Amino acid sequence: MTERGEGPPDPNEMLERLQRMQSEAEETLRRFDEMNSELGADAVEVFSEDGLVRVKLDANGRVDEVGIDEAAMRQRQTLGNTIVELIREASATYGLRMAEMAQSLAGDKVDVSAIMDRYMPQDMRDRARDNLDGR
Repeated sequence: MTERGEGPPDPNEMLERLQRMQSEAEETLRRFDEMNSELGADAVEVFSEDGLVRVKLDANGRVDEVGIDEAAMRQRQTLGNTIVELIREASATYGLRMAEMAQSLAGDKVDVSAIMDRYMPQDMRDRARDNLDGR
């Protein structure tokens, strides 16, 4: 709303503001695409401690592959739990990767790492960070 004594908004100022907003949005998209090609284009792949089971997520964070070595079949009692735990670990790794991208885009406006720390158990964060460090 305009206050008394003020006239209607200046169309040139409004156009300039819209152009500035469009430029900022285009820059954010460009940075996102750049970071996505650096950080997010690769799939996430994690392995069990013995290396006999692996889970791979695609670039969108969905389970793409589950690999089970023949020797792992001898551990039928624990195999299901191992697969579920690896899916959780892969999802956490993917989440941290996306958090890195979000932090880069948000700058100092939001502390994305603190949010991730609040909602992800410490042991899972540690394993996920280890996976990212081994990229």
